[in-house]
Amino acid sequence: MNSHVDCIACIVNKANELADKYITRKRDKYSFINKVLLEIAQTDEEKMAPYVISRVMRLLTDITGISDFYAEEKQLFNHQMLDMEEDIKRILSKADDCFLDTLKLAMAGNVVDFGAYSHMTIDRVKAIMEKTIDSSIEHDTYEKLLTALQDARTLVYLSDNTGEIVFDKLFLAEIKKKYPSLDIYLATRGKPALNDATEKDAYDVGIQEYATIINNGTDIPGTDLNEVSHAFKDKFNQADVIIAKGQGNFESLCGSGYNIFYLFLCKCAMMTKRMEKENLSPMFMHELSMVNPLAY
Repeated sequence: MNSHVDCIACIVNKANELADKYITRKRDKYSFINKVLLEIAQTDEEKMAPYVISRVMRLLTDITGISDFYAEEKQLFNHQMLDMEEDIKRILSKADDCFLDTLKLAMAGNVVDFGAYSHMTIDRVKAIMEKTIDSSIEHDTYEKLLTALQDARTLVYLSDNTGEIVFDKLFLAEIKKKYPSLDIYLATRGKPALNDATEKDAYDVGIQEYATIINNGTDIPGTDLNEVSHAFKDKFNQADVIIAKGQGNFESLCGSGYNIFYLFLCKCAMMTKRMEKENLSPMFMHELSMVNPLAY
C-alpha cells in the first residue's frame, strides 16, 4: 500500500508536535522541520507512510539524542492494561464465543496509538472496548481464520502498540488453548518506533507464556519486508498464517500476497476515506480474499 498525499500533512503535523515537545530553540525546530520536508520530498512515492515516519524519528533523535520518545507512555499503558487483565478475563469467561470476543478486544486495543493520537486515557480505551465488543465482524473472514489456524503449523503474530499487547496476550492465550499444537511467534519492532512494542515490552506483559517472542529488526512502525532482518524475513516466509495488528502493518503489507489476517481500527482521515468507514471502525480483513488489495 503506497503512501497517500494525505499522509504528508499528517507526518508533518506529528513532526511539529514532537518538535514542540523536545526541541527548545526556535532555530533548531525550523531546521528539523526543513529536514523533515526534504526527507519526504526525497522519498520514493512507493514507500509507505510508516517508512517515512521512521526516517523522521531518526532526524529527531539526531537533534535531541533521545531514542525512545514514548518510553513513559509505553510503560504507563502496559501497566494500566495489565491492571485491567483480570477484570477482562472475567468478562470473557461469560462470553458465548470467547475466541471471537477476545479477537474483538485485540482490535479494540489498537486504539492505544500515540502516532495517531496526541493524548490517550484509560476511559477512552474502555469505551472503545465496549463499542468493539458489541460490533459485528466479517463472518466469512472469521471462518477463514479458524480454518487457517486449524490447518496451520506455524503462526506469526505481528504486534503493534504497547498497552495493546496485553489484549494480544489474551488473544494469543485463546489461540493456544484452541490450537495447542500450533507454533506461535509474536513479532515486535526491533527498535523504538513511536509507542510500538519492542521485545522488552512483550516480555514485560508475559507474552512468552503463549508465544516465542522475536523482533523484525527495524524502527519502522509497520512491517516493511524490504527493511526487516533476514532472520525475521525467514520466519515470516515460513509462517502458514500471519495475523497483523494495526494500521501500520496493514499499510506496509497490504498487497504482499501472504496469508495475512489484518486486525486494526481505522484511525486517520485517509484510511476512513479509503475504507469508507467511520473513525475507529474495527477492520478484519484477509489479504488473500481481497479482490484488489493494491487498490487500498
